Formats: sequence, C-alpha cells, structure tokens
Amino acid sequence: MSFQLHKLSFALVNSIMILLPAWKACLVELSCAVRIMPRNVQTCWNLTYDMLQFSLKYKDAIKMVTTDLANSLWKYELNNNEWLIVKELVILKDGTEFFSQGSPNLANLIPAMDHIDKDFTMKTQANSKTHPAIQHTLTLAKKTLNWYYSLTDESEVYQIVMAISVLHPQHKLEYFK
Repeated sequence: MSFQLHKLSFALVNSIMILLPAWKACLVELSCAVRIMPRNVQTCWNLTYDMLQFSLKYKDAIKMVTTDLANSLWKYELNNNEWLIVKELVILKDGTEFFSQGSPNLANLIPAMDHIDKDFTMKTQANSKTHPAIQHTLTLAKKTLNWYYSLTDESEVYQIVMAISVLHPQHKLEYFK
C-alpha cells in the first residue's frame, strides 16, 4: 500500500503534461489546497509517514484521480482495507517525534515507553479492531520493546530513574494504578 502511494506520487510528479494537471484539477474541484504529493525516499524514513499523512488528508482526491480511467492510475488505487492500514500507521509517528526531540530525558522516557507498551498490548489483543497485518507488526515491536526493557532492568541508571519517576508528582500515580 505504501508502495502504491509511492508509485502514484512518482507518476504525478513525472507527468507534468497529463497527470499533474489532472491532479491539480481534482484538488480544485474538491476545494483542497493545491499541493504536490510528497515523495517517499527510502533513506529518509519519516518521509513515508509524511506521504501517508498527506494521503489521508487528500484521500478523496487520490480516489478521484486513481478511479478516472483516462489517467490510467487504477493500479495505484487503494481498497478500504489498505486505507485503514494507512490510518493506523499514521498514529505511530507521535512516538517517533517524541523520542526524536532534544527534550526527552530518562524520567520522561520510561512513562512514554510504558504508554506505548500499553497501547501496543491493547491493539494486539484478539478482540482488537486493528488490522491483522498491523497486529502482527505490533507484536514484533512489543518483543523489541521488551528486549530493551530487559536491558534497562539491569542498569543502575534505570533503577535511579525509576525511583525518581515514582517520586515525581506528574508520574507517581501512574505506577500505583
């Protein structure tokens, strides 16, 4: 699905005489801001998120341009299941941005990891409405997260930070729930 959106973006940008004007016409017809779809570059993985977020925002325009037979873009059309996956993947960027900032410290990191772990646990349960492909991926992510947890348990710094976190007024009640 990300591959289809990547190919669609490439097709739109590289067809300045036919597809790009058709794309812009769709945006005008839908009263959307005229923007070019972001390109996904493999060496800059956050661009995948930007492309997915853009795709969700411009979903109607993407559907319109891919279903128009004159454009020959039907092969890049996403079905409802694929749109659900796009929506679920966009949520994961929040954690990435938090950990990429210059401000997170260990006292904030541990509660954030706990929140992510709790969220992953809810989404991987059998009665979850999360797409099976995402559930499987989150199960693997939980294993990785648990591996990091096991490494921190042995660290003296972690034990000090946990003591500080439990005593910190903003975080302490979370650990006693």
